[in-house]
Amino acid sequence: MGFGTRALGSTLGATMTDRELVRSYIERAAVRADGDLGRYVQDRVAEARPHAHAGAEVPEGARLRGVKQAVVAASRPVTSHQSVVNHQVLDALERVAEDLRELGARITTADQYVSRVRATAATIEGLVDELVIGFEAERAAREALGGQLAAELERFATFRAEVLAELSIMRARQDTLLRAAREALPDGPTRLELLTRELTVHDEALYEEIEDAFRGTREAVTEMLSGYLDDVSAIEGTNPVVDVGCGRGEWLQLLADSGIDAYGCDINQVVVDRCQALGLDVRLADAVDHLAAIEPGTVRAVTSFHVAEHLSLDTLVALIDSALLALQPGGSLILETPNPNNHQVGAANFYLDPTHLKPLHPLFLEFLVRSRGFDEVEVRELHGPGFEPLLPTDLGGDPARTTPFVTALNDAFASSLDYAVIARKPGSAFGPA
Repeated sequence: MGFGTRALGSTLGATMTDRELVRSYIERAAVRADGDLGRYVQDRVAEARPHAHAGAEVPEGARLRGVKQAVVAASRPVTSHQSVVNHQVLDALERVAEDLRELGARITTADQYVSRVRATAATIEGLVDELVIGFEAERAAREALGGQLAAELERFATFRAEVLAELSIMRARQDTLLRAAREALPDGPTRLELLTRELTVHDEALYEEIEDAFRGTREAVTEMLSGYLDDVSAIEGTNPVVDVGCGRGEWLQLLADSGIDAYGCDINQVVVDRCQALGLDVRLADAVDHLAAIEPGTVRAVTSFHVAEHLSLDTLVALIDSALLALQPGGSLILETPNPNNHQVGAANFYLDPTHLKPLHPLFLEFLVRSRGFDEVEVRELHGPGFEPLLPTDLGGDPARTTPFVTALNDAFASSLDYAVIARKPGSAFGPA
């Protein structure tokens, strides 16, 4: 049977059964639901509920009502429960609609929560991006500041070194002037007299004979001095090298053969005559006075081989100060002297020359040169003793016990016979010294 309404009859068609009409109506209603599905289903159930009696009774005013009632009465054994079924279906649909509305509300709430979460995530992401950008900017600023600080520290360290170098030069000038003032006093000794008294030998020819006997042959001395050529060649410029106490002139000859401008000075007339006879430029002059008198900053290197041990501490300091004034920035001071760490030298060979005053320990001479304003100070051991050092097994017995003793013996007797202190004059921010 049909629902008995014009709307349902015209929409669903008169040829469909009541159940098919209800099912088709619900399905089409569900298809048309595009928003609040639960409310839509409820509305459609409300429209269908007046027709729930379909299959059980014929409403008033229906066409051919008598015929239909007869048909209903005849089919009642089959359709007696149709109305109940229809109401149950509609009730179920209402519950489904309510569940759909509740589900829709939950979905809406969930959508709102998701939207808030997404908005919060976007905000957090924006904050994170800002923090990252800020952190990168801060790190870049710190790195730039660190670079600036490092550059400033480097400039300050350079300036400090230059100031200290200038102060050392000023001190050397002051001490040189004070020494000159003392020597100018009526009863004060001259520099030449002081140095002569330190040498204690008035017979210059005899002193040269001592040198010839114990210094070694010219060839041997030349070979020993040749290693310093690299040190001098590494110094920039073409300013002359001044050799203090040039002796027989082996070093000056090496420099001349290498095309390096150089001259020597000595207070011994015999030395001066010998060197000049060889065509070498050697001047009769006190080294301290000569270095103090020349134009400051015009000497490439000041060298002195086996002279420092002849000088008193005051004269040695004066020589170092005068060399500092005379040297160009970056120029070198080279002092070679016997090594007292070798007991054979310190206890015996040193005194073969009666004009030696006292041995100079390497640590002391290094300290003295550094304290007067030089830097990059190197102590270089030279000239081995001529025999191989002992091995722990040479003494027999347990090497663990003999090793300390062998080491002490080697330090005392197998160390170098001489050493050199090689120092550099620092550059100056105030121009030539």
